[in-house]
Amino acid sequence: MTFLRILLLAILIAPFASAQAQAFTVCKGDADVNCFTGRFGLTDIPGDPAHKLIAHDFGFVDSKRRGWQTNAGAKTDGASIPPLLRPLVGSPWEEDYIRAAVIHDWYCVRRVRTWQDTHRVFYDAMLASGMKPAKAKLMFYAVYAFGPIWGWPAGGQTCSGTPNCIQSTFAGQPYVVVPDSYGDVKNQAELRAMEAVIDLAETGAGFSPEQLMAIADKAHPKPDLSGKPRATGITE
Repeated sequence: MTFLRILLLAILIAPFASAQAQAFTVCKGDADVNCFTGRFGLTDIPGDPAHKLIAHDFGFVDSKRRGWQTNAGAKTDGASIPPLLRPLVGSPWEEDYIRAAVIHDWYCVRRVRTWQDTHRVFYDAMLASGMKPAKAKLMFYAVYAFGPIWGWPAGGQTCSGTPNCIQSTFAGQPYVVVPDSYGDVKNQAELRAMEAVIDLAETGAGFSPEQLMAIADKAHPKPDLSGKPRATGITE
């Protein structure tokens, strides 16, 4: 199925109702979900304007009450946005998704959860940061369609400051991974087309994340890596 046909089908299946952005959300109790934990801050790295250091441990609790945490001292480049798309979605350090980007980057490198869950938490955390749904959906589509994928999650350890959380404090564990294609210029036209389709759908209820994943799966079939062996450590 061509990408144009997929887009036309996507327009037809998008439901129509109102949609609103959420406000920035901080966890206030153990029962809270889709909220951030800890303190967020970034510090500059002298001589390296493309990266910053995470100033404090902070994390996110998703709708399934799973914790995702990054640690102070880790390096981040913000959101992985192709340069040609930055005029559409902003700089890598935009307030409405930098927290989500840092969480996503950490788990894309350390891979202690599935690639699908890791890309999905990026979307949920963007909404919890106050991003408008249409922009969050475009960013989610980009990472789901063109981001890295991997087989069984690597082993992890429990986190210190976020409930129901596992993480790894080091990269380079043994797993099978297909790298991202964010830099492929052929993807720019597709993302611009998806932006228009998502914006049109947002005049109603808009696409659900599941619908966006289905569109991406048809346009970009992924290899099955589920049969690869697990690494040792805590997994879910």
